[in-house]
Amino acid sequence: MSIKRSPVRDDLDAVVDFFPPEGMPEIIYGIAKRTYAIVGGRCERAPVQALAHDIRDPASGPRWAPGSDFWPTKFRTDVAVRGAAQRADGRPTRSLLVRAVVGDRARSIRVFGDRRVEWLAPGELRFADPEPFTAMPMTWDQAYGGWDPRVPVPPATTIGELARLEGDHPGVYPRNPYGRGYVVVDEPCEGIVLPNLEDPLRPLTPETLVVGDPRAWHRQPLPACLEFTAANFFHRLCWLGAEAWHHPPAGTRLEEVALGLLPPDFEALAGRVWDDPEVMQEGAYGMTFDPLGAGTPIAVEGMSPGIDRLEFALPEPPRIELLLDGAVHSVRPQLTNVLVEPGERRVSLTHVVRMACGRRFVPGIHAGIPLALRVDGARIDYLCPPTLRERRLAGG
Repeated sequence: MSIKRSPVRDDLDAVVDFFPPEGMPEIIYGIAKRTYAIVGGRCERAPVQALAHDIRDPASGPRWAPGSDFWPTKFRTDVAVRGAAQRADGRPTRSLLVRAVVGDRARSIRVFGDRRVEWLAPGELRFADPEPFTAMPMTWDQAYGGWDPRVPVPPATTIGELARLEGDHPGVYPRNPYGRGYVVVDEPCEGIVLPNLEDPLRPLTPETLVVGDPRAWHRQPLPACLEFTAANFFHRLCWLGAEAWHHPPAGTRLEEVALGLLPPDFEALAGRVWDDPEVMQEGAYGMTFDPLGAGTPIAVEGMSPGIDRLEFALPEPPRIELLLDGAVHSVRPQLTNVLVEPGERRVSLTHVVRMACGRRFVPGIHAGIPLALRVDGARIDYLCPPTLRERRLAGG
């Protein structure tokens, strides 16, 4: 279990290090995070939320937790919205619309109370009316997805197939294994709950609920959520060189391709070792952007108690410098993560700077490496790990 991180200052958390974390360093990078209270449409400094999910920590789990701030080679900006859908007046409702606007792009999600599926006969069903709710978590658990355990599993004939069955199943919806409402087998089944979060332009209907064939999963709607995605979501596992249990055939028209999340020849990614920065982009569908700059307007509707719409503009980035071997390098920061929490009326911004390693300093070989990060004048020194010799002596 990883130890909870403490920020380096009350209003700033930052690290400076080499990448990749193992092997010969290729770049030097610095990461800086600030948190802002949203007051009257303006961003004001607030106590910082610590950098999340340190991928360098071998004790961290899950290994690639969604929303990590520690991806130094991420080249675009992921925007996530975390919280619950709720009316501004706090009254119960059966349905409402959540809307996130970033610059000139908008993403809408229709939020429902719990809805049951009522089976009348094979091939004949209807959706019950949604139940009232006061606050609905905007998480992938509530979005479309999940798995249908009734899909038959072919018998395993190799150790590899047995290992795959421990973490996969042919009845899983590859775009979101954690959700609800994914139904493959057209037989009455009690206890099926429909997703609480749906794309209003492509909602599930009694006619489209049952997939029928597990190989046809890619024809179903994309899950609707504004949180960070996990590494085992279909588009990201493709960049990792993995495949869905029923991988779409070449030439399939995928919504992931239309959104720019996958290349048209997505099937060619299978079997490769991940080396593309796209695998590190964790924004939800439609929530990854070319690097966002100061002044970009952001608004969220339907998630803030007391107000219908929370809006602000991105503040100026911090001034960040890398200090290496007595030289000062001013590097233009890039915004990698924007996490909006409307319920707390705050936003956290993560910026990254990077430069080629140049002179070969190797952690674990050199006992002292003269490296530091300076963020708006605050200095953060590089913590050099023990050398191989020191570790060998410590082990007797």
